[in-house]
Amino acid sequence: MFCSSRSLLLALTAWLAVLSACSGQSLKDPDGDESRTKARPFARLEPTDDKLDAAAGDQEDWRFILPEQKGKMELRISLGKWEESTIVGFVTVFTEVGDRVAEKPIPPGSAVTIKLEFEVEPDMRYLVRFKATSGKGKYAVEVGEASDPCAACTPQQECVDQKCVDKACGGDCPEDSACDKATNKCVKTATRPENKCEGVTCPRGQVCVRATGRCVTPAAKEPTPTPTPAVPEVEDINCTVIDARDSGGGSFLTLSAGDNKEVKKGMTGSVKGLKGSSFTIVEVYPFRSKATSKLPPTAFAGNTSAVIRR
Repeated sequence: MFCSSRSLLLALTAWLAVLSACSGQSLKDPDGDESRTKARPFARLEPTDDKLDAAAGDQEDWRFILPEQKGKMELRISLGKWEESTIVGFVTVFTEVGDRVAEKPIPPGSAVTIKLEFEVEPDMRYLVRFKATSGKGKYAVEVGEASDPCAACTPQQECVDQKCVDKACGGDCPEDSACDKATNKCVKTATRPENKCEGVTCPRGQVCVRATGRCVTPAAKEPTPTPTPAVPEVEDINCTVIDARDSGGGSFLTLSAGDNKEVKKGMTGSVKGLKGSSFTIVEVYPFRSKATSKLPPTAFAGNTSAVIRR
C-alpha cells in the first residue's frame, strides 16, 4: 500500500511538470511574466488587464512599450474597480539598459488610479514592472500620449506652470495703447510722428529729416567758447596805526601789517574817517610796515583804523 501511494505521488508530480512546460507557466508565477526577459506588450486597442497575488507567488508582472515617436508617455493604472485591491507595491518604468525613469507606489483600496508620465525616445523599448510586496488584486492599464494641460488655452490665455491663466489686458490692446499690468487695463500711449526716412539712404555728410524724408547737410556747430577764468577779487588789507611821529612837514606812521599780510613797498592807503590821511608804504617788516603821510601826528590821535589798498 505504501509503495502504491508513493508511486501515485511521483506520477502526479511528473504530470504537473509536463503540464507546466506545455503551458509556459510555472508554479512560482502562474502568469509566466515574472521577469524582464518574459515581458509582454500592452494591448493596443483596449486596456491591459492583469492581476498580482503575492501569497500565490505572482509577485511581479513585466510589460514593455515601444514608442514610435519622441514625446511624453502616460500610463493610467486602475485598481480595485470591481473588487477591493489589497496590493501593496510599486510600478516602475525602466529603459532597456536598466535606467529608472519613473516610479510610483501602489496603495491598497478600491477605485485607486495611478498615473505615470515620462519622456520617451522613438524605437527604444521601455520596460514596466508591476511589483506586489503583499496583497492581491486585479488592475487595468491604459497606455497613451500624455495629455497637454495647456492645449485648452484660449488666445486670451497663456500657459504658466502647466496651467492656463488669463493674459494681462485680455492679451491684446489697440495699436495706440499699451497694457498696464498693475491695473490690467489698456492705456493710451504717446503717438510718435510718422518717420518718412524709412528706406531713405542719404549721401555721406548728410542726414535725413524724419518729418520730410529729405537729406540735408547739418549746420556746422560753432565751437564752444573757452570760458575766461574768473579773476579772484582782491581784498584790501585792514590794519591799525600803532604809532605816529613827526617827520618834518608830515608824519611817519607805524602800521600793524607787514609781510604776514603781503604788504609791499609803494602800496598806498588811508586812515578810515580821516580826510586827507592818505599814506604810502616806505618800509616793510615781517609783522609791521612804515608809511609817510602829509598830516601831522596829532591828526591821528583817536583815528587808528587804517586800510592798505592792494
